Amino acid sequence: MTKIIKPIVSIVIVFVLMAFQTGDVLCNSKELKEKAKLALEPYKYDSSELTRILYKAKETVKEVEVPLFIGEKYRMVFELEALPKQVEVQIYNKDKDSKNRKLLFSSKDMGDKKEFQFEISKVRHVYVDYIVPPTEAGSYSGCAVFMVGYK
Repeated sequence: MTKIIKPIVSIVIVFVLMAFQTGDVLCNSKELKEKAKLALEPYKYDSSELTRILYKAKETVKEVEVPLFIGEKYRMVFELEALPKQVEVQIYNKDKDSKNRKLLFSSKDMGDKKEFQFEISKVRHVYVDYIVPPTEAGSYSGCAVFMVGYK
């Protein structure tokens, strides 16, 4: 009986470990944050956010809230090179459920750039929306890093 149980338990453990692997080898958060920090200069580092992006059969939106202080000028740096498919980044003054929200920035006009910056001041919050395009076949994942600095 134990001859059968040990191999079955071993196989189950292997499958469980395989299920928890992320599969996005490209997502080296330390390297992405270092690149973003270089682009942040001469601003002082405030915070950063690593966002996992999962591509699905239909378009999805992933939103991240960024709290800010009104008296400061900010630079936001985005590093998107760890994404297998281009994602559009939009920045709004209110969350996606609010009426009368204004688009402050869109990466749509920037082409296939994998790194870009946005500067803003005089707001309390901004909302970063990642517009994730649908995938044709299979599922993909990756990550995006954005870093915030102040002057």
